[in-house]
Amino acid sequence: MTAPTTSGAGRAAPGWSPEDITAIRTLRALGRSVELHFTGRRQALDLLEIAVVAQEHVLLLGPPGTGKTDLVSRFAAGLGTRPFVRLLTRFTEPAELFGPMDVAAFREGRIETRTEGMLPKASIAFLDEVFQAGSPILNTLLTVMNERLFHDGPGPVELPLITLIGAANALPRDPSLLAFADRFLLRLHIAPVADSRLEDLLAGHFAPPAGDPAGDQQWLTEKALRRLGGQVDRVDLSPAAAAYHALIRDLLGQGVTLSDRRIVRGTRLVAAAALRDERVRAEPRDLWPLRHFWSDPVHETVVAETVGRYAGAADLQEAAVEEQPSWQLIAEAQQLVHRLGPAPTAAATEATLRALNVLRLRLERRHPRDEAACAELSTIITTTLEFLPR
Repeated sequence: MTAPTTSGAGRAAPGWSPEDITAIRTLRALGRSVELHFTGRRQALDLLEIAVVAQEHVLLLGPPGTGKTDLVSRFAAGLGTRPFVRLLTRFTEPAELFGPMDVAAFREGRIETRTEGMLPKASIAFLDEVFQAGSPILNTLLTVMNERLFHDGPGPVELPLITLIGAANALPRDPSLLAFADRFLLRLHIAPVADSRLEDLLAGHFAPPAGDPAGDQQWLTEKALRRLGGQVDRVDLSPAAAAYHALIRDLLGQGVTLSDRRIVRGTRLVAAAALRDERVRAEPRDLWPLRHFWSDPVHETVVAETVGRYAGAADLQEAAVEEQPSWQLIAEAQQLVHRLGPAPTAAATEATLRALNVLRLRLERRHPRDEAACAELSTIITTTLEFLPR
């Protein structure tokens, strides 16, 4: 699909409304804003963006202390909601997640749960050590995650849940937990920051205090996010169908374990990747999220390598970023500045300038001959500099 040649905020990919385009760009800008506070977590933010658009669930695997809770909380805050967060143990009671019994209703002969402020009212939930919970909780979560239903009183109640994010040290070995684990369509190992990036990890802690461009402010309304979830069904998957079919057959032929549920739901990940890139027609390169829909960890590498062959990139997520057209980078820069408002603080301005510099470097590296775009981004940066006190 050929990108429009017009300049400035009026750029929009054909097929999506201006409202959709604004929501997509705001979501990406939020991800880049949150990324400023974390080292080596771009991949996790990519998956979180895909997950909330596709309305699928994510499992983050790795040791404690890698910033999983803080990452999810910052990201969710930008979506206008605070996630429901709980650390689960084998002693956790169902009431701690779903709410206590409504005593007043019980006295009137009704069995109901007081769900205000609990998981059934949450749009985004984060459950740490998710596989430690007992059977009563896990059985209820199966219905919550797969059908978005909570059985309360005389009948099921529809839930507003967009995505549930689980965290654990590793996948369970207990066969009884495999059906529950399969509900997490996307999986990612979160490793401690490598020694080679130690300076990056500590840099922000030895620098002067700076603003938090994400903070607790709302970047994207829940209504806009839910609209994007509905637009996933409008993406034309036919151009990527042959590649998807061949990929699945190849993976199964290599002995990779994929349930029918994962194979079918995987198509939503492809559609969400195209929508996130502002396209109405999916392409083989949109297969990249499938690198993370493996079931058994022993197949993680073979799935990543095989998806890479079909999507045509050795490092698909980095390729997705690097292949952004110049007009899209300019649009993201404009979105970052728009979030500052008319009278930003010096700290917020400095944080935004750092994010703009990341976009500038990317633009110069990937589109060095697009002098008009480079000049436009320079103007945006110069204008933003005017917000700093003299």
